[in-house]
Amino acid sequence: MPVPRRLPARQEIPWTELRRRSAILFMWLQTGWGALSADEREDVRRLLVKSKGRPRNLSRDEAKRLGGLAGKAAAAAADRRR
Repeated sequence: MPVPRRLPARQEIPWTELRRRSAILFMWLQTGWGALSADEREDVRRLLVKSKGRPRNLSRDEAKRLGGLAGKAAAAAADRRR
């Protein structure tokens, strides 16, 4: 049986670092999402709803389409980082 891990106390959490990293992550996600056209964003939304978070709920073509759109968004976010 796994041993439960202790969660950190509120005062043990480095809040400043957490906020900084969250802001950076949000900026990357926003950049990637903005790199997609309105039709591509609608495709992503539709495919995510259909998959219910499980890629096996998509056809092979749908999974490839979603992966391609995710790759395009990730590439835009990576370019932003440079």
